[in-house]
Amino acid sequence: MQDIYITFEFDKILNSISELNKTEKGKEKILSLKMLSDKKKVQQSLDELLEMMSIISRFGQLPISSSANMLKIIDIAKKTYLLTPRDLSLVREDILTSQKIIKYFENIKDDYPLSRHHLSGFKDLSNLEKEIKRVITPSLTVDDKATSELASIRKEIKRLEASLSSLISSLSYKYQSLLNDENVTIRDGHFVLPVKTINKNKIVGIVYDVSSSGNTTFIEPVEIVTLNNEITAKKAEENEEIRKILKSLTNLVLLEENEVKNNNEIIAYFDFNSAKANYALENDMNVAEISDKQEIHLFQAAHPLINKKVVIKNDYHIYEDKRIVVISGPNAGGKTVSIKTVGLLTLMHQSGLAISCRSAKIGYFKNIYVDIGDNQSLSDNLSTFSAHMSQVSYIMDVVKEKDLVLLDELGTGTDPKEGEAIALSVIKYLEKKQPLCLISSHFGGVKEYAFLSNNIENSSLLFDEDRLLPTYIYKYSTPGKSYGVEVARRYGLNEQIILQANNILKNQSDSSINELLNILEKKVEENEFLSRQLNKKENELLKERKDLEIQKDNLKKQKENLLKEVKKEKEEIISQTKNRIDEIIKELSSKEIKLHEVITSKKKLDDLLDEVEVVSYNENIKVGDYVSIPSINIEGRVERINGKKAHVLSNDGFGLDVEISRLHINEMTRNQNVKQKRDNYEDKINASLSLQLNIIGKRRDEAEAELTKYLDDCILKHYKTVRIIHGFGNGILRKMVHDHLKKMKNVSYRLGDISEGGGGATVVTFND
Repeated sequence: MQDIYITFEFDKILNSISELNKTEKGKEKILSLKMLSDKKKVQQSLDELLEMMSIISRFGQLPISSSANMLKIIDIAKKTYLLTPRDLSLVREDILTSQKIIKYFENIKDDYPLSRHHLSGFKDLSNLEKEIKRVITPSLTVDDKATSELASIRKEIKRLEASLSSLISSLSYKYQSLLNDENVTIRDGHFVLPVKTINKNKIVGIVYDVSSSGNTTFIEPVEIVTLNNEITAKKAEENEEIRKILKSLTNLVLLEENEVKNNNEIIAYFDFNSAKANYALENDMNVAEISDKQEIHLFQAAHPLINKKVVIKNDYHIYEDKRIVVISGPNAGGKTVSIKTVGLLTLMHQSGLAISCRSAKIGYFKNIYVDIGDNQSLSDNLSTFSAHMSQVSYIMDVVKEKDLVLLDELGTGTDPKEGEAIALSVIKYLEKKQPLCLISSHFGGVKEYAFLSNNIENSSLLFDEDRLLPTYIYKYSTPGKSYGVEVARRYGLNEQIILQANNILKNQSDSSINELLNILEKKVEENEFLSRQLNKKENELLKERKDLEIQKDNLKKQKENLLKEVKKEKEEIISQTKNRIDEIIKELSSKEIKLHEVITSKKKLDDLLDEVEVVSYNENIKVGDYVSIPSINIEGRVERINGKKAHVLSNDGFGLDVEISRLHINEMTRNQNVKQKRDNYEDKINASLSLQLNIIGKRRDEAEAELTKYLDDCILKHYKTVRIIHGFGNGILRKMVHDHLKKMKNVSYRLGDISEGGGGATVVTFND
């Protein structure tokens, strides 16, 4: 029986995920992952994965840096009753990791019930952590203050070593004329003097070594033998005291054995789910919905082991009422890849993993049986007909209704007529057994039977007849041709042979089938073309209708607003003008101008305003435009606009708030103003460009246009790091931002941490 895990190269998926693990046990869990034994376990695993994907997207990575396998450490402790400082340090690190995970979730207010359920299982081992920290130093030695006895012993060793050092210096000076070198050395843990061999009898002591040349003899003078022995004895005491301390600390760990293993298991759980979630997020994978029916629906699915730049995404469907799907089409056209894609994604799904597709709905299968001609790769074909039949025979003996069967090139490797007969018989047998099946075949009889059967559906991999190349595009409900003769011609087979082959095909009994396939293919193409045209036309008409309705509503509202505001506008302009004239009168009262002349002018202005007619709303006026107010013969510049009113600064220096409908544009001064704006554009960028861009709530196309301009401005200003705030939602804006950034050169990005907005923001770095 073919091993589905080997056939689908499941180990490559697991190896990729395990690279994201931080802990020993988490990595072991990933590498040992298999298809889960029932639907309930699959649902539980996928729910936990979805929750973890949400947590990481919104709040950043869990604080797991490492975690050793505590089962191994506890086993050592039980056997030796003596853990090393390194072992004890690993126990402490595990306790600290559990505390960090608890604190991480304390900062999350949202309810994540599955994760919090596991979180509640952590045991408090803070006392054990403090004791290990007190005894074991960061450099993995036992601290002097671990016990008073150890402190006393080490203090005495330092005193003896100081005395020894002083004595050695004294002896080196005393015997310097007898030595080959002034520097004292160590042999077998003893301080010795490098004495000239000819002088060795002049110094009383113990000989420990002789140089290779024989010119130097290393002697421990009798004066330091006693001190050396005392130091050796003290160090033995030190080692014994350290052993007692480590044994005591080991006993403390064993007292908390169950709690230590429990916490280690929970950390591994979080690491296991984090690795699965990160793999899904990094590869744009999604969690499939579990169907109550025996069916498979994969939308925009891709084989996860094929390079993303070249893989073709396809929709695959196997319905409960059409349980067998036959794939036909050209050689090397993608049939095997399609079968492997469906098989691998189903296997990943039932192992609790996200899959490489836009969305999916998959029923639960008790077993997945497969017979694919290549057991090693997508390109090598090492199988024989007998091997195929042995595998198919086994599948036919054990297959049941709740299983999934995947058969590649059923019946090939023998006489074509016999192979076709076997393929048809196998398919008819599977019809009775009723598993879900995806079967590839070149046989015309198989395609014809699928066309006539109510339980079977044809599908194909399309072929470009103009270029004689496969497209790798999968088409459901459409049979395909093998195009063997056409491909043979493309690869240079003699034209006479090609013509002869075509003549033979015309005379064969299945020529009608090929003709039928040609007709069906053309009809399908015509229907698809007409469908696309109708959809396009329908969308255009809907858009036009929507635009017309919007315009109609806008015009209606505009008319109503204008009619309501005409009287109010007139009164406001008159009031403002009168107030301004009153101010002018006050200003001029002390000057030589005659007051009655000003009053006369004011009356004339009142009479003129009474005759003012409201003109249509002019929405083209912009801030900075030079305008005229014909009704009162005033010219000026638009300083600001508030709704339908503009504040105009007159050439005489006073301001008026005027309805935009009363203004006329001076085009010459507008053109000058536009040029001035353009000249000052770069200065405005430098003056106002923020270090973050908020696109929450915007439509995708609007947000992308704003993002493009913002990033261009950031590059002009030579910013190093900025933040794009896109929120969480359904991830559309985040995906748009990441897709856009992937296309840019010299740019790197990451999701924000908790202080930067978590998964609701992306931090962008511009690299030189």
